[in-house]
Amino acid sequence: MELVRILRTSLVASVLTATALTGRGQALQLTVAFDSANATYERGEFQAALDQYEALLADHRHFETEFNAGNAAFKLGLLGKARLHYERAAELDPSNENLEANLTLLKSKIVDRITPIPDIGLASWLASWVGPGRLRGWVLWALFWWTLGWVIWGVRWRKSSRDSRATLAFLGAACLALGVVGMWGARESRKQLQTPSQLVILADRVDVLSTPSNSGTVLFQLHEGARACILDRTNGWSEIQLDNGNVGWIPESASEDV
Repeated sequence: MELVRILRTSLVASVLTATALTGRGQALQLTVAFDSANATYERGEFQAALDQYEALLADHRHFETEFNAGNAAFKLGLLGKARLHYERAAELDPSNENLEANLTLLKSKIVDRITPIPDIGLASWLASWVGPGRLRGWVLWALFWWTLGWVIWGVRWRKSSRDSRATLAFLGAACLALGVVGMWGARESRKQLQTPSQLVILADRVDVLSTPSNSGTVLFQLHEGARACILDRTNGWSEIQLDNGNVGWIPESASEDV
């Protein structure tokens, strides 16, 4: 299995959309910087390319840039960095086939084999519908149904028939309710964007302890590239939970948030 090469498509449209408030000129500058990073990657200068991609990502989250940064890190053997950028890309486009292929290849190189606990609950199903990559869709959904709902209510007031008014009132209320669902989705997606819920181990190896202290009992170890959910944070320590249910504390310096 081979690494899927860097992505070039959809950049201009994505960057122009993301920077609509700051102007087209800045968007085109970002596009030039992205193309320059791609050229650096193609020359085999992977560290320089990674630095360029991460400089772009410092101010603008973008799927193709995260994906390509993950590729550059993988080429350098930086499995933790590669996993970090791939996971961030997954938040923006969780169903991308190229990303899934590269993540599968990366996971085969990571020391830790963590078998997730099967989860078929409603909470898990709902969670799959929200996230940073879903934010724009939820905003458009809410705007569409709210606009349609108020249009229907406006038409309702012009009708004299009681039955027509009742039907239009029901349809308008239904549209407004769907708009509320869109607002919920947008709020939850934005919350995930602002508050990281996962981290990736960047250290070669880290002890997972029973308490947020070096004096805690070592429960197990994690290696570079492992991913975990963040449960709590205190005094430079992160409480984490793995997909298999194991819980413990690690120093924040050993990881970076997705």
